[in-house]
Amino acid sequence: MISKVFIITTVILSGVFSPSATAQAGKLFAGKFSSEGDVTASGIMTMELSQTGAKIEGVSNYQSTADDSDSGMLSVNGYVKNNIGYIRFRDQRGNVVADGNISLKDTTTLYFKQTTTSSILPSVAYLYGKGKYPDTASISEKSYTGSYSNEGDTTAKGIISFDMSQSGSKIEGTANYKANNDQLDTGILSVNGYVKGDTAYIRFRDQKGQTVADGILYPSGSNTAFKQTTSSNILPKEAVLYR
Repeated sequence: MISKVFIITTVILSGVFSPSATAQAGKLFAGKFSSEGDVTASGIMTMELSQTGAKIEGVSNYQSTADDSDSGMLSVNGYVKNNIGYIRFRDQRGNVVADGNISLKDTTTLYFKQTTTSSILPSVAYLYGKGKYPDTASISEKSYTGSYSNEGDTTAKGIISFDMSQSGSKIEGTANYKANNDQLDTGILSVNGYVKGDTAYIRFRDQKGQTVADGILYPSGSNTAFKQTTSSNILPKEAVLYR
């Protein structure tokens, strides 16, 4: 009986991890990844993966901001072939819930594409590396670390302020907006996003974690400008910020 199980297992593994696949030596997909900071995403997907030869295994989770659903902790396993990871997701009972593939868009960004139609995972997602890669500041042409405010702009209808920090291409911090007529005060909003080139793409969330607006920060002469890319009435459409 034991020998039969061993033979079956060997056949399965040899079919999944073919010689051409196991020849892949680099650990392309080892590390911690998260889509936090992608302001275009409808939720946060995380992966913690390890790679031995062509074999991939680890865990994943997805929390949707659209309907507050949570996939729970999913196990991940698969293999690498031609620099693409082919992976399968299982729930805590061992049931297959989805399949997909992963690839590296650059040295810090993992691109996930679901090859099934499961509703508990996104169809696509960009995930940013945590700890595995060196600091990515060289990718960003500008650093937005610091405190900013449009105080002093006499044409503004209120005061918007930011307190930001940037690590590599990741940006996070807090913001507040107070209207001049004292009829609006957003309170402290959390801000996170990423920097590409000299532009920061940011998302604002209230104290309950709900998304309230999206926007961008970009250079404006010697100052920094903010432009809202949504239609929220609790933040200005545009503002010139001073340090």
